Amino acid sequence: MNKFSFIQLADPQFGLFAASSGKTDEEIASYAKRGLIVRKVEKFDGLEPEINLYNKAIERANQLKPRFVVVCGDIINDIDNEDQINEVKRISKKLEDSIDLHWVPGNHDVSPDHNTPEKKCIERYRQNFGPDYYTFSHGDIKFIVINSTVLTSPETVIEEADKQMEFIEKEAMTANKCGKQKIILFSHHPLFINSPNESDNNWSIKKQYRSKLLKIASDHGITANFAGHWHKNNYAFGDGIEVVASGPVGYPFGEDPSGFRIVDIKGTEIQHAYHSLEL
Repeated sequence: MNKFSFIQLADPQFGLFAASSGKTDEEIASYAKRGLIVRKVEKFDGLEPEINLYNKAIERANQLKPRFVVVCGDIINDIDNEDQINEVKRISKKLEDSIDLHWVPGNHDVSPDHNTPEKKCIERYRQNFGPDYYTFSHGDIKFIVINSTVLTSPETVIEEADKQMEFIEKEAMTANKCGKQKIILFSHHPLFINSPNESDNNWSIKKQYRSKLLKIASDHGITANFAGHWHKNNYAFGDGIEVVASGPVGYPFGEDPSGFRIVDIKGTEIQHAYHSLEL
């Protein structure tokens, strides 16, 4: 029987605290219209808040000793900022060797404008963090990691999106044939925010790909999707799949504090809880 835990981290986004500082009242109001809370603080530079929070997250992982840690995207804020990349990699090396670390790309990691992915940026991500989509297994659970940004703004990388969809279906089918009990999907953008049939929006995977992914999930047993992107917690269920958008390790855009999620696998059950890093 499966019995293990993993820790989900989302949106460490090194550089976002400084980028969100010094905002005017008008800018803060503009964010609020999009449902995002930006705190008014004086302008500052540097990565100190992210360094402190990410250090805490790695320390907690070393104490809890999960089977693995997965970082669900927006690892950095600025795609070409070497300081941000170097700091997150430096702190990540503090994770104990017995705990696997799995990276998931976010829109800030593969898109120069934070929305539209480019092939050269995906290649740079691969050089720094490894493949942008892949699988791994523990027990009879198969985990599929995807690059959801190419499924939200695919116009510039259609070939990448198509190749990835073929990969996902093939891996899900293989898991089925091997008798895997469960498949769990890791992404940056959640499959959906409210319902499987929701309209295209800035927060979830584009409907043309979401529909295909939900069909694969239904046919081959993908029962959960753990994601980030929202910088706050969101829980949804539909078409037989649980979708969890987890709060951020880094800058929160909602009422939820910076934190991490512990996910416990017991047999065929998945239980999870969000924990604050601000305590």
